[in-house]
Amino acid sequence: MDKTTRHQIYAVTVLILIAVGLMGYHIISRELRRGDIGMDFTTIPLKRLEVKFFGWVTESKESADSFARNAAHFTWVSPTGSYVNSSGYFIGNVNQSVVDVARANDVGVVPLVANAGFDDELMHRILTDRAVRNGTISSIVKFVIDGNYSGINIDWENIPAEDREALSSYIGTLCGKLHEHGKLVTIDVSGKTRDETTGWSGAWDYKAMGELCDYVCIMVYDYHYSGSTAGPVGPLGWLEQVVGYALSSIPMEKIVIGIPFYGYDWVGSRGEYVSFDQALNKAIDEGVKVTFSEGNAEYTYSYDVLFAHHEVWFQGAKSTEVKASSVLASGIDKIAAWSVGQEDPRTWEVINRRP
Repeated sequence: MDKTTRHQIYAVTVLILIAVGLMGYHIISRELRRGDIGMDFTTIPLKRLEVKFFGWVTESKESADSFARNAAHFTWVSPTGSYVNSSGYFIGNVNQSVVDVARANDVGVVPLVANAGFDDELMHRILTDRAVRNGTISSIVKFVIDGNYSGINIDWENIPAEDREALSSYIGTLCGKLHEHGKLVTIDVSGKTRDETTGWSGAWDYKAMGELCDYVCIMVYDYHYSGSTAGPVGPLGWLEQVVGYALSSIPMEKIVIGIPFYGYDWVGSRGEYVSFDQALNKAIDEGVKVTFSEGNAEYTYSYDVLFAHHEVWFQGAKSTEVKASSVLASGIDKIAAWSVGQEDPRTWEVINRRP
C-alpha cells in the first residue's frame, strides 16, 4: 500500500468517525429535546371520560395495530377499504384481523364504504342511475349479511348538491333493506351550523338522515384543511355550533360527533397531513415551542425553513378530552375519530367505553 492510499484511507476513516459522532450527538440531543418537550404531554392531567366510541381504522398497519392495542375502548370499529369503483360496482374489502380483534373484544364491526376518489360524477351515477343504484344497494346488503357485520358506514363525499333528494331516497331504501335483517346504517356527514343546501355539504339533509339512519356521524374536522390557509382543524367553538345545530335537527341518541386525531403542516395555503408523532417530532427537530390553544383545543407551533414559513396545528390527548367533554356536556354520548393510529397515545387514558 503506497503512502497516498494510506492517507486516503485515513482521511475517509476520520470523516466516518466524525459523521458517526455527529449522528450520535444528534440522537442524544434529539432525545434530550424530546424529554423537555414531552413533559407537556406526558405529565399533563387528563380526565377519564365514558363514551360510546366509533373509530375508523384505515388499511395502514399503524391503524390496525393501534386498534388491536386499544380495542377495549371501542363500541364500534369502522374498517376502511370498501368502495364503489369508477364502473359503479361495489368492492367489499375488510381487514380480517381487525374483525377478529373486534369480535374478541365485543366491538361492533361497521365497515366503511366510499365512492372511489370521492368522485362527484360517480356519486351522481350511484344516486341516479337505476342500475348502479339498485346494484350497489343489493351488493352492500349482501356484503353486510354474508360477513355478519353489525352494519355499514356510508361515506359518500363530494355529492352534488342537486342530488340531495336522491341521496335521501337512496339511504331510505338501503335502511329499509338492512333494517329487515337487524343491521345498522350509519352515514358520515360534514359538520355544518345551518341547513346549507349548496356546496360541499349541501346534499346532506340532517333531518332526513336523522329520521332514516341509526346513527349520523358528523365529521367536525377540516374546518381548515389541506387546501386552505393555516388554522385549527376542528376548533372548539365551531364544534359547539355544529353540536347545537345537530341537536335541533337529529334525535340526540342518533348523533355521533367525529373529531380529528390528525393535523396539518401548512406553507401558505398548502397543508401536509401529519399525525401526532409526526407533528411532535417536527417540533423537536426544529427546536420550537408547542403551545395549546385553549380556545380551539388544539396544539400549534410555527417554524421557518429557508424562505418557507410553516404553521402547524394538531391534536393531543388534551384536545380529545376538551372536545369530548364539550360533547358530553350537550347530552350526546357518542364520539367518533378519524383516524385510529394517528393519535397521541395518551388519548386512550381519556376514552373509556361506556357500558
